[in-house]
Amino acid sequence: MKKTKRFFVAMLAALTVLTATAAMTASAETETAAPSNEVVELVGATEEPTQPATEAATTAPVTEVPTEAKPVVGSISNMHKTSCESNLISVAWNPAPGAAGYALYLCKNESTSSFIKVTETTATSYTFKNLTHTCAYQIRVIPYTVFKGERIEGTVVTLQTATQAATVTGLGRVSSEVQPVISWNRVTGASGYKIFRGVHGGAETLYKTLDGSATSFKDTSTIKGKIYTYNVVAFKKLPNGNMYHGESKRIQCLAGMHTANFSVYSEFYRGFLSWNKVFCATRYDVYYSTNPNASTYTYVGSTTGTSMMTGKLPGCRTVYFRVYPIYKKTANSPAITGTTITKSVYVSDKMYGKTVYSTYIEVNIARQHMWYYKNGKLVVDTPVVTGNDDGECNTPYGYFSVYSRARNTVLYGPGYASPVDYWMAFCGGCGIHDASWRSSFGGTIYKGNGSHGCINTPYNAVRTIYNNSDYGTPVIVY
Repeated sequence: MKKTKRFFVAMLAALTVLTATAAMTASAETETAAPSNEVVELVGATEEPTQPATEAATTAPVTEVPTEAKPVVGSISNMHKTSCESNLISVAWNPAPGAAGYALYLCKNESTSSFIKVTETTATSYTFKNLTHTCAYQIRVIPYTVFKGERIEGTVVTLQTATQAATVTGLGRVSSEVQPVISWNRVTGASGYKIFRGVHGGAETLYKTLDGSATSFKDTSTIKGKIYTYNVVAFKKLPNGNMYHGESKRIQCLAGMHTANFSVYSEFYRGFLSWNKVFCATRYDVYYSTNPNASTYTYVGSTTGTSMMTGKLPGCRTVYFRVYPIYKKTANSPAITGTTITKSVYVSDKMYGKTVYSTYIEVNIARQHMWYYKNGKLVVDTPVVTGNDDGECNTPYGYFSVYSRARNTVLYGPGYASPVDYWMAFCGGCGIHDASWRSSFGGTIYKGNGSHGCINTPYNAVRTIYNNSDYGTPVIVY
């Protein structure tokens, strides 16, 4: 009974499927032949709808793209200073793996962490400019790259360094006695000074190291007559032990060559200086200034003697003088300068109570010399022979002026008649003229072989004065 029932159900299901299939075929054929508005429902279509053929393509599995990893920036290596300057620091380093550039920071101190960003660069070197001399600095380099707008940095590396120390200025001799003393201006920021010494041309070796507050040095181990060379070098020392030196500054001293203690006075726009001989000095250089605090003085001249008369000085003011003893063994050897003092004298524009203006003839009896100034300019500078120094024929001192002039005349006196080409009288029978009978002028000729009171002058010199002067030209004899 159960088997018969199952069979009947199966047959009924088969019949239903066949009927539906026939109907679908007939409908398809009918649609092909002519359109129809009839809607045909498929039995059981709503219970188990068939998947469209195209749906399988839209549900195919999708392959996932893996996420890109962030790059890693390494560290620079071998960061070091490459410069030796007092106002800049150049540094270089090996590139960091993965770095696209480097950010540079600077700190003006050896211990603080206050850094200022200076720049960014793709290079592996950089120069920091306009820095302070003798100053500690810290330089920081940070390698970096940029990934999808994000900045990625590597390891920070810091270099502790410094600018080179400044060169010592104002190095000079305080004393050149048996124990020489030298001095200099303090170098701001210097940790100390190294003194290198050489003896009598020998090699210079480190002799003393002084702290940063020192501005002088006295050598207590010297021998009189020997030459000592001192090289002074400022340095900056960092806590890590690194030391940065400045350029050396050299000075020489001759032990025992003391200061020339001179005296000075002034007459008629000129300075007259004298001193005692200084040990080992081969000459003396004289300088002057109208400002006692001037850094440099004007060179007057040199002499191997122990006195000097200057040229015409600025009048109506105080003038300051310095006399330097100099030792120079040979023409090719360096000159070694001794120490000096400063003395002053007031220079007047008056002589014998009268103001002397810019045009005048000046005669110095003791120096046996004559000068002619015209409008303030020196025209003639010549030795002369004045009156015989015997108390009878001496040339008179005073403030005079030319009152008589003549060419190709004869001078008469007791027992003589002397023809001259140029004659300019300034006091009684005394005048300035040529003296063809003389072969030399100056020196001490006037002491025993002088004139009868006139100024015997070399021919070319008296001709120049005659042609450039006139009646009334002042003549000052002293």
